[in-house]
Amino acid sequence: MLNLSWDLFVVVIFAVIVAYSFIIGKENTLKVIIGSYIAILTADGLGNLFQEYLLGSSDFVAFMRFMGITGLDHTMLLFKIIVFIGAIVILTIKGGFEIRNGLNMGGIIGLIINLVFGFLSAGLVISTLLIYVSGASFVEGALNIANNTLSVAYQDSSMIRLMIDNYNFWFALPAVAFLVTSLFNDSEA
Repeated sequence: MLNLSWDLFVVVIFAVIVAYSFIIGKENTLKVIIGSYIAILTADGLGNLFQEYLLGSSDFVAFMRFMGITGLDHTMLLFKIIVFIGAIVILTIKGGFEIRNGLNMGGIIGLIINLVFGFLSAGLVISTLLIYVSGASFVEGALNIANNTLSVAYQDSSMIRLMIDNYNFWFALPAVAFLVTSLFNDSEA
């Protein structure tokens, strides 16, 4: 019998994102990674503005309560997640940039490179979503997991702990990998 847990959920999401990276290819996976960085900054910036100007406005808060929305903290979390996911989708599909990676390696090496970028893309996206669900800002770096939305899942799941405790790693490593592979880029711009 399969035991459903947060660890299983994280592993399944990781597998889906890695599998998707094989479907879209290495260049589009790099586009997702770059789009994720832009989306992180967009979600944090717009989230901070949303919190300061809208959630700080007594008229807006009264309107939200009138509409039956009382969990303003959850509204903030949902806003950041929607902006983050929406920005990634828009930038990946309609973004005005193109990735031309000169690492035109086929076979096993090409497969491994695609797997690595897919894995790093999954780590970046999942850790960002977990940070947003916890109520923190990915860019600020200050995280107190003790009394927030994810505290129970954090205690119960080693995968969620791994993703949250090492979010700076998940944030930095895709960029480092992209920089390293750029050193071996043989395309002419």
